[in-house]
Parts: sequence; structure tokens; C-alpha cells
Amino acid sequence: MALSINLNSIVNVDANHTVSISAGAGVTATTTTTDFLSSTNYVLTPNSGVQATVATITFTASSGYYYFKEPRHNIRTSSSTAYDITETVTKDSSNRITSKVFVIKYTNTVNSFGDVIIFDHSTKALPATTNVHNNTLVEIKSFELDTSDIVSTGATRSFIVKGDATAKFNLKITKDNPSGSDTTYDFTTNTFTASATELTNQEIDDTGEFIGFITFPNISVDDTYTVELSPSLAKGTTLNSSIQDTTNENLHTLTINQYKIITITIALSSTSYSGSYNTLPSNITITGERNSTQRLLKSFSYDLSLSANSFTFARGYTTNVAGMHPLDIRSSIVKVKNGNQTASTTVAFDDVSKLAVGMLMTGTGVTGSPRVVSIDFVANTIVVSVTQNAQGDGGMADDANITFTYGGSEISKLISGCEFDLVGIEETTSGYFLNAVTLADVTTLVDGAVSSSATVDVDSTAGIKAGSTTTVSGRGINSAASAISVSSVTDADTLVLSAAQTLDDNTPLTFTGSSRNATLAFDLAITNFGIQDHTLTINLDSILTVS
Repeated sequence: MALSINLNSIVNVDANHTVSISAGAGVTATTTTTDFLSSTNYVLTPNSGVQATVATITFTASSGYYYFKEPRHNIRTSSSTAYDITETVTKDSSNRITSKVFVIKYTNTVNSFGDVIIFDHSTKALPATTNVHNNTLVEIKSFELDTSDIVSTGATRSFIVKGDATAKFNLKITKDNPSGSDTTYDFTTNTFTASATELTNQEIDDTGEFIGFITFPNISVDDTYTVELSPSLAKGTTLNSSIQDTTNENLHTLTINQYKIITITIALSSTSYSGSYNTLPSNITITGERNSTQRLLKSFSYDLSLSANSFTFARGYTTNVAGMHPLDIRSSIVKVKNGNQTASTTVAFDDVSKLAVGMLMTGTGVTGSPRVVSIDFVANTIVVSVTQNAQGDGGMADDANITFTYGGSEISKLISGCEFDLVGIEETTSGYFLNAVTLADVTTLVDGAVSSSATVDVDSTAGIKAGSTTTVSGRGINSAASAISVSSVTDADTLVLSAAQTLDDNTPLTFTGSSRNATLAFDLAITNFGIQDHTLTINLDSILTVS
């Protein structure tokens, strides 16, 4: 069965090339041209399911021109699988496209009307072959330089300039110091200097290549390098169009970033019980390259002590070994309030980027302990769990710095890119917490013999907290029936046990389950250092209760 097929091709009119169309056997082709477009209509009646050649369309750049933008096609049809279009490209010795041939074939089992193939291209004049003195021009064809980020400690990188023999070029490298004073690279001393220096009129030999090296220094602040390659125009050299800047045909510009070392600070904090702690251990820092994903594992051990009250486990453990969780490792970010607060759960900020649902909001004027419920990244507002007072009633003022905090690796990744794992510690049977914190036993002496009494005088009750989880052991303690715990602490040297005991004077007693001394020990692996310095704060209050 014969089909009825109608197809149109459209080409932009361009005086710098020609488009020739050779219709296939049995195809009627009619071309109509306006000032801007050339449209060709193809009519054919192929047999159903038999492939037919519709046309061969050849794009040819005029003398002195080439295709700066390679001719390409776009089909508008409901039966795109019916078309088979092959392409053949011809290039000159400088790898510039001078012609392209499209062969259009069609196979279908139904009639097709109104299909369109649109062609697009751009031509450009070939570079001049001689200069104003009628000297033959030579060309820089390519420039090879690794532009990936440089590590903070610096690096030496090679570059290769390729082109015609005797082609000459200039190379300038500028270092954009954060202080604002630019310096340039001195290829003689291989250092950056305050004076403007560059590599000038360097000649490519018969190998077609010039190979050199650049030494980048160690830095302590982020930096950017601008590399500018230019041809020696006065010496008859030009740049190949493929490497010309879009705004300057006599310049090829590259940029390279170098970032300072990233510092991750591990800190300890107690908001609720800070007045009971002795001086907390100092912060510990870990350093690595920006975005480094080389896993860095470090062991931590902190000795914690109280000047008053006692430690117990915040999560209700009954043994003397308790745990922590990745959510105990908190990250914070500060946002600036936008406008005085009105009485509402909606709060506006200058921006809400890097905020997450669940974050705790704190700061001057914050009402209660609200957490983020939802975020509008377009309006730069959040909804929190506690209604906020208006600014005139003690609420947040315009431009107030408000802190948002939450725990876990996903939050630190959101804020700075830093990712971590809490590892190397035995998991509890629940698989949720990690055994990381222990309480030191409290040892004291019986102060005066005890005869069948639950009330016991001791040298000191410091660190001993009443409760079923604080148990006592020692010579004479009768724990055959059940563990003996501390029912109450009367004063600095008297306590009441859960059962009457008979004890000799100066008998050593050991209390477990509460203490003024604890050890927090765990392994932390930094798996990505992220893009900026970051502080991971261990929230002691979610691990240890002080009372």
C-alpha cells in the first residue's frame, strides 16, 4: 500500500554558506525563500513499511568561512522513530567544520502530514592568514592546564601551549589576594610578586608544543588565580577560535581556585548544668582539605568533673556504663531577624538557607524553646512550635542574631558540608545508643559503727545521689536478697539505705550509679570536611544529668 508523506525542512538564510538539496527518487521538492528563511517541501508516496530516501542536504561554508556553530537538526513530528538521519562532517586542518551532509530517510506504515525538520547553524570568517605587513600568520591552537581546585599546601602544575611552529604567546597569572592587593607570577623565580610580570613572546618550536610549569604556594586564606593566554599579535600569531574568550578574540582566560585548610572544632557544652561543672576540657581541632572525603578517624576521651551535685545517666541506664548518639553532636547556624516580631508562630529572616525542620531556635527575644516546624524558602520565613511574643512585649527585634541548633551528620552537612560517623564503640542491645560514658565509683568510709540501721554516717556523701540506680557494696552490706540502693541523702555525711545494715566503723563503701566524676570516650570519623570551618558541639545535657 502506498502512503502519502508531506515533510518540510527550514534553514536560516546565510550569505556565508550554501545549502544544496538533492531529493530522493520519487520525491518532489519545492523550495521557497524569504529574506530570513529557506523552506523546502517534500512530497513522496513510499510503500508502507519500506524505507525511502527523502533528501540529501549539504551545508557548505563559503570560501573564507567555517561553521562556528555546527549545523544541527531538530525534528517536530509525532512519528520521530520513522526518521533515520545520518550526518557526515568535514573539517579543515585546524579542526574547523567546513561542511556537513545530512541524509534523511523515512520508514512508516501510516500517512504523515506537517512534519518539520528545522536546521540551525552559525558561520564565522576564518582567521586572517597574514598580518598588516603581509607576513604569514601562525596560530595558537590549544592551551592545556589542570584547573581543578588546588590544595591549601600548594602544588606544581604543568601547562602545554600547542600551535604552529614559530607561533609566539604571552602568559600572565594573577593571584587575587583577599587583602585586595593583586600579585602576578614571576616565571623566573617561580613565585608571586607585587610587580606585574608575565611570560612574553615565548615561541613554539617544531614539536608544536611549549611545556612549562607553575608553582602555587601554601595559603592560609582562600585565593583565586586568573590565567591569561594571549597571542603575540605583533609577531604574527593569533588564537584559534575554539579557545578565544567570548568577549575578546585575542585572549584565553582560565581561573583556578585554592582553598585554605578546613578546621573542624570539637567542643563540649552544658546549657542546663554549666554552674555545676568544673572547667570543661579544651576544644580539640581536626584539619583537612576542603571537601576532602578521605576518612579521618580520631579517638576522644574526656574526664568530666563536678564541683557540686552528682552525675546520673540522662537516658535512665541502670548500669554504670551509658551512651551517646550522633544527635548528641550538635551544629548551629546564626540567622538575622528581618523586622520586629509580631505575636505569631511565623518568624521572618533575611534568609532561611541551611535551616531544617526540627532545629531549636534560641537568642535574645525568643519565647520559650521553639523548634522549626516548617520553612518557606521563597518568603524567607519559618513557622515554629511556640508562639513568639511581639517585639514590644519582649519578643525578637529587627536585625537580632538568632541561633538554630540540631544534631547529627545531616545537619552539619547542610550547614557546612561536614559529615561524620560516631564509630568504634560497642552498641547497646537496642542498637540506638553507643556505650561511651562511664561514671567513676564513689568510695567513702563508714563514720561510726552501724547496728541494724538503714541510716549510715559516712565521711562524705559528695557525688552520691538518692535513687534506685545508685547502689552500694562493701564488707557487711547484705545484698543477698536484692541490691542495696540509696533511699535518701540526708546531708553532707549521712545517707539512708534501702535496707538496714550492720557495719563496722571505717568500713569502705563503694557507690555506683551516681558520681561527681565521669569519662566520656568515643571514636569520631570525619568523612567529609565540607567547604567551611565548622564546630561540632557535644551536648553533655543529653548524655549526663546533673542534680
